[in-house]
Amino acid sequence: MLKRGLGVFLVLFLVCVVPQASAAETTMSDELGGMGKKLGRGLINVLSSPAEIPCAMSKDMAASPGAGFFTGFGKGTVFMLRRILVGATEAGTFLIPMEATIPPVCKA
Repeated sequence: MLKRGLGVFLVLFLVCVVPQASAAETTMSDELGGMGKKLGRGLINVLSSPAEIPCAMSKDMAASPGAGFFTGFGKGTVFMLRRILVGATEAGTFLIPMEATIPPVCKA
């Protein structure tokens, strides 16, 4: 009787728990797609980084027309360097899964 009860418990355990555990697994195609997405995102960040300067300048000039040109140029240069660093890091480490860290240019 104990063997039969243990067998029933084992079958119920396998039916209830194992599908839940295997549902979280990723396939190789998911991993390859994630690597390609990260590599592409890194290259786009590096190539689109110069667009940070005019974007920041236009935002600052809308707030204060006189000084906005200079503050926007400074902020845009810093944002451009940040985007280059993040893009190069993403492109260089595309084998390691990671979520996007910064929004597209002129969206934040």
